[in-house]
Formats: sequence, structure tokens, C-alpha cells
Amino acid sequence: MIEQRGFPDPWSTFGECLSWESAYAVQLKQAIDQARKDSDEQLGKTVSGLFASKARNLNNAHKLLEDVLVEYDQNGMWQVLDERATRLDIDDVSERWARGLVEHPFPIALLSLQFNWRYMKQHGVRAFYEMTARYVDDLAVNTRRWSEAWTTEAATGIIDRVTTVECDLASEEAPMHCDICKKTITALLYLDE
Repeated sequence: MIEQRGFPDPWSTFGECLSWESAYAVQLKQAIDQARKDSDEQLGKTVSGLFASKARNLNNAHKLLEDVLVEYDQNGMWQVLDERATRLDIDDVSERWARGLVEHPFPIALLSLQFNWRYMKQHGVRAFYEMTARYVDDLAVNTRRWSEAWTTEAATGIIDRVTTVECDLASEEAPMHCDICKKTITALLYLDE
């Protein structure tokens, strides 16, 4: 079904937002590393622009989740998804999806999918996306923390590599969780088709 219809929106767009979260982190790390070597005004503007883009992207992701929580409340979709989650055979789906996912000795994507489905079965699909919304909020806090650390570093000249590493890692992990959300929900949306 995915081959024919793709990943449905808003989940596909949400997944792209979280892929961009990681991409912005990579770009920021590169720009900060360059700015540390060559304090040029244009590099400072580049870093500021990337922080603004990263924050805007996370705001868009948060808005998508906020909208879908309300929409699915109104149209009863959470109940449909909860019922499907109870019927989902995690082992069967994992086995089928593993063919395209397991390329690494520690298959983080497959393990993340399994965690997501188990959480949905135990707590409900809406609760999973409420947790996801909190995670997106935490990523926004992480971005502000990184931006503030960079502002202090640029003003004082005292390099803060630890904050850069911590915040970069948090952002780079996002697609391993939230981009996978679009795949997690797709198994439920297409379960009966």
C-alpha cells in the first residue's frame, strides 16, 4: 500500500520537518566550526539565520501535531487508530519492514518503530502523539539553549564545545524518532487495506 499511495499527510510533512531538524543541526555545526576558525560577520549572520530556520521548522512541526490532535479528536480517528493498534501484529510488520531497514548491526529504525507500536498499543495512539509533541517542544528548548550558548560564545570568545555536541546530538537523533512516526502511523492507516 505504501508503494502505491506513499506516506499520507500530515505525517509525511511532519516527518520531513524532523528530517530538517537534523539537517539544520548539521549545517549549524559546520557553520559554528567555521565561525570559530574565522570570525567573519557573514558567518555570524549565517549561524543566526540557521538558528532562526531551525526554530521556525520546529514551530511548524509543533503546529502540524497540534492541528492533527484537534482534527482527529473531532472526526473520531483516534478511536479508529486505537482499534487498529490493538490488532497490529508487531512481529509480522517488523519482519516485513526489516527487509528494507536492517542495514546496521543496531537497527535503530526498526527498534524505534517497535517501541512506537508498543506504546500505542499500551497507551493509545493519541497519547503517543501527545508524547511526540512534548518531544518536539524539548527540541525547541534544545535549540534555544544552543543559540544562547552560541551568542555567549560569540560575545566572550570562550568556546563551548560541550553544548554544541549535546545539542547537535539531540537534533540529529530527531529523525530516528519523529521521521519514523510517519512510518509508524502508516502501518495503522493502511492496516485494513
